[in-house]
Amino acid sequence: MEVTARRVKRGWMNLKVVQIVEDTWDCKTFFMEDLEEGGRTWDYWAGQYLTIRYDDVAEKPLVRSYTMSSSPRQVANCAVTVKRVEGGLISNWMCDNIKVGTVLRARGPIGKFIYEQDKDKAHLVMVAAGSGVTPFISIMREYQDRLGQSGSPQKMTLVVSYRSRKDLILWRDIEEIARHPGCQVFVSLSRDNDAPSTFYQGRLSMDSLNGMLNSSVDFTNATFMSCGPQAIMDMAKSFAQMKGVPDSQIKTESFES
Repeated sequence: MEVTARRVKRGWMNLKVVQIVEDTWDCKTFFMEDLEEGGRTWDYWAGQYLTIRYDDVAEKPLVRSYTMSSSPRQVANCAVTVKRVEGGLISNWMCDNIKVGTVLRARGPIGKFIYEQDKDKAHLVMVAAGSGVTPFISIMREYQDRLGQSGSPQKMTLVVSYRSRKDLILWRDIEEIARHPGCQVFVSLSRDNDAPSTFYQGRLSMDSLNGMLNSSVDFTNATFMSCGPQAIMDMAKSFAQMKGVPDSQIKTESFES
């Protein structure tokens, strides 16, 4: 990993929401900048998360962590993408109550679910479901136009599962990423039988992963990363192990509370 002077902001930051994008019917992306200084005043690695504190949602303060869906190369702001969850106190509160101008208390960045030049293989293979795609959008945005260069992977492949076309979280970003040479994207829909043939049909399985990846991945030169529900991560890990990928080249990050 390249060594550069890192900007670090200690303690709790005040982040002002400057833009809100409705990604899907149940998902929003919140763009934030430093309240006092403007812009993004700290550095982070693609795939890291912010911990946000909520003082007025419940009787006692609550904290939740959200991976940044923005890329570190976006210096004007950072962004988190939040999906409603049945019974989810904070995710639903954010989607219902956060407005442009809202100030959130956050600290970070935190996390090791990132591309590591000195440890990872040349081909990053990323498997996600639903909002688990957010760290991979950050990673792919960061490296999409400098694959093969120093400090970057040579190739990136994303496999992501959604329920239907109505649930395509960060779809505009995915479409843009897929246009870059060296970036490959496979999208599976579990409940949308009328979708065009550009989408895979059905739930992700060992067989469907094999159909997507077997001819395009050199498993001896691949690092697997998986994020989302435990079942997806377990399957991605089992698939990678079946293909001979060592555990040292398999990374997981759960989005389940």
